[in-house]
Amino acid sequence: MKIGILAIVFFASLIIRFLHLENKKKSNEIKTKMLERAKIARRIQAINKSSHNKHKISRLLIKMLEEFQFHDDVQPTLTETEIIEIEKQINLTLPLSYKLFLKYFGDGGTWIYTNSIDSIRNRSWLSDYRNELNEKIELDNKEIKVDSLLCLMSEDSNGGAWCWLTSEDTKDGEWPLAYYSLSDKKLHFKVENFAEWLKILTNSKGEVIRELDLDYQLGLG
Repeated sequence: MKIGILAIVFFASLIIRFLHLENKKKSNEIKTKMLERAKIARRIQAINKSSHNKHKISRLLIKMLEEFQFHDDVQPTLTETEIIEIEKQINLTLPLSYKLFLKYFGDGGTWIYTNSIDSIRNRSWLSDYRNELNEKIELDNKEIKVDSLLCLMSEDSNGGAWCWLTSEDTKDGEWPLAYYSLSDKKLHFKVENFAEWLKILTNSKGEVIRELDLDYQLGLG
């Protein structure tokens, strides 16, 4: 009888302990979510108060922050000092739209809607990992130097990559982007700038290349 009572007490204590841990876990999860929401709210407020709040990318960034649940493994934001240091390292001035993305949203992420965006800190050039390519690559019957192609996204599910055309001179300093196709080793679907690329992404929440390749000319899987 005594052993039975002790067993009941023992199991009851285990149940109480389990419930306590579960409640603590839920409490921590709620706290984490609240802190995340507060951080996002501060970023949105910072965009609205900034001198760039009328920039066309600002509305897109706010939408992306409001829909943060669609993203995964988003990297920390970068300060202006960190961005300037990166520009010195690559000897290029990054587009303003992209710098605002880095400052208010984050330095890329594994899953932003259904696209990955590389970290500029851990950047790669198309020539770094596609060393089988020739010195130049074709885009709309023109040739682009491969070593000028900075990857926004180095490899997607189709083996392709979105690249910045850093050698193109534009009056506003906004580099165009183009998609490198593994199937024919050419560039396709030139997009005017990063804001336009993000607009396609935020509107569709799908892979940008699939939104553009409506005629299936690239034979995406």
